[in-house]
Amino acid sequence: MENTIIDVQKQQARKQAKQWRTHLHEKHHKTAANKLAEMAAIIIDAFPVSIIAGFYPIYTEINISPLLKELALMGCQLCLPVTPSAPQNMIFRAYTPEQHLESGPFNTQHPPVTAKECVPELILMPLLAFDSNCNRLGYGGGYYDRTINALFNSGQTVKLIGVAYSGQEVDKVPISSTDQAMDGVLTPAGLYVR
Repeated sequence: MENTIIDVQKQQARKQAKQWRTHLHEKHHKTAANKLAEMAAIIIDAFPVSIIAGFYPIYTEINISPLLKELALMGCQLCLPVTPSAPQNMIFRAYTPEQHLESGPFNTQHPPVTAKECVPELILMPLLAFDSNCNRLGYGGGYYDRTINALFNSGQTVKLIGVAYSGQEVDKVPISSTDQAMDGVLTPAGLYVR
C-alpha cells in the first residue's frame, strides 16, 4: 500500500518536475554549463577520486560536457553509462571529451563497444528534482537505482552526486525505503554535500 501511494506521488512529482526543468533549461542552459565547469576543482577536493562517470545530456538535462572536459584536464578517467534497451544494470565505458559516441535507447549517447569498461568511484547523475536531504527524483526507469545497488552489493565504494539547475530543488522528494540518497548535489550555484 505504501509503495502504491509513493508511486502515485512520484508520478505526479515527475510531471511537475519535467515542466519546471524545461522552464529552467530555457532560461539558464547557456550559462549553467560554464558555471558547472568552474566547479571541477571543488568536486575533486570534496571527493578525491580518479574514475568519474558522467552523462551525455538529453532533453532538458543540464549540460555537463564542459565540466567533464575540465575533470579530464585534471587527470580524471571519465566514463559514461551505457543504457540497456531492457531494464537491466547499466555498464560504464571509458570516455574522453570529443570522442565519437553511439546512439542508445531513450536518445542516450554512449562510448562504442571498443571502449574499455570502467567501475566509477563517483557518479554524476541527471535528475528531475532533489531535496535538501539529497534525495533524487529520477525518471522512473530504475536504471541508476539498479546499477548503484549492484555496485554497492559487489563491495564497491561509489559516491553519488546529482547534477541539476538550482531551481530543481523541492521541499521533499517522495521516496520509498529502497531509494538511495545521494552524497551531494552540484548546481551552478555550488556543491552541496550531505
